[in-house]
Amino acid sequence: MKPSVFERHMQAGIQVLLVALIIWAGTELVKLGQQSVVLEERLTTQGLMLNELRQELREWGDTYYRTTDARRELDEREGRIDNLNSRVSALETRQ
Repeated sequence: MKPSVFERHMQAGIQVLLVALIIWAGTELVKLGQQSVVLEERLTTQGLMLNELRQELREWGDTYYRTTDARRELDEREGRIDNLNSRVSALETRQ
């Protein structure tokens, strides 16, 4: 049995629609691939920048005087001063 003219036109229309959908899906996949490459490059760049910032922070830690270090040294000096004051007081009371 021969398909009717309407059926042939319907089949041709469906085939055109399927080809159009396949082409659209292919172009979308290409766009997604390009976007993923761009995002990957940005992540790589940000990773490098993060490593540089970490290195700078390490260098700053060596350059600048930390509050905890200053407090520790100040406490040590105050302890020495207190020790010297007590020794001087002890010597003064002996005389």
